[in-house]
Amino acid sequence: MDPGSADGEHTWWSDPGAHRLRLSELPAHPVAIADNLEEFVIHHAVARQIGFGVPVAAEGDRSLRRVSLLLGEVVRRDARPLSVHRAIENYLYVTCRDFALLAVSALRERGVPARLRAGFASYFNPGYWEDHYVCEHSFDGEWAVLDAQLGPRARAGFRIAFDVADVPSTGWRSAASAWRAVRSGELDPGIVGLASAGIAGEWWIAASILRDAAALAGSECLPWDDWGLSISFRDARRVSPKQARDIDALAEALDPAPRNRQEAEAVLARFPWAAPPDGAFDAL
Repeated sequence: MDPGSADGEHTWWSDPGAHRLRLSELPAHPVAIADNLEEFVIHHAVARQIGFGVPVAAEGDRSLRRVSLLLGEVVRRDARPLSVHRAIENYLYVTCRDFALLAVSALRERGVPARLRAGFASYFNPGYWEDHYVCEHSFDGEWAVLDAQLGPRARAGFRIAFDVADVPSTGWRSAASAWRAVRSGELDPGIVGLASAGIAGEWWIAASILRDAAALAGSECLPWDDWGLSISFRDARRVSPKQARDIDALAEALDPAPRNRQEAEAVLARFPWAAPPDGAFDAL
């Protein structure tokens, strides 16, 4: 693969804005970024699982779309350098998408090609492919998967033995890859989704493909953003035969993934029904 120069440049979503200097407090190495994020970021569901819960003031954290807003909130709660461990009440309470986007932003700030990806991981819930966002980064001219949520405590808790900056395909697969595996009969759609919410199936995977396509093209949406066909998938919780054929064609164009943002934009130009509406998130 040949990651393009655009993937080393910020999007509206990843730009740290007024907090650019604070972002430089994060380390440069991908694994070290994951390690550092664990000092001030926690998944909101994990906070509940460990019995701490989510502070009322942090309930909106997982809806902050932009890195500039995420960094602004963590600095407001504790103005010390991002390399310093926070008290848990001063953490950001977010989703996997935000861990991944913060890593994407930290890498892009150093000119390293990086991009947000939507897909599914097998290492959180044995026997299940759990909805999960990751950061892809350029490594020796190839794309490698960094799971920025797997800091040292998470690695120990989930008994992670692989390099979290180079997650193998047996551990994470893109939404398009999961769809094609389901359609070929290799993968049961009943074990692909969001187990904690009791959600699984082709409709969820199909909606994730649209979000992954958008992210590859530089629109790094929230996990619950829906448009076009994904609204239909959410409402009906099914994929019609015609819709499935359309998703088949899009998934084929995304698996293997486009080499860079420019190629991803070309894919969406071929499938305009898959692209987020112009200006849909500009004011958010």
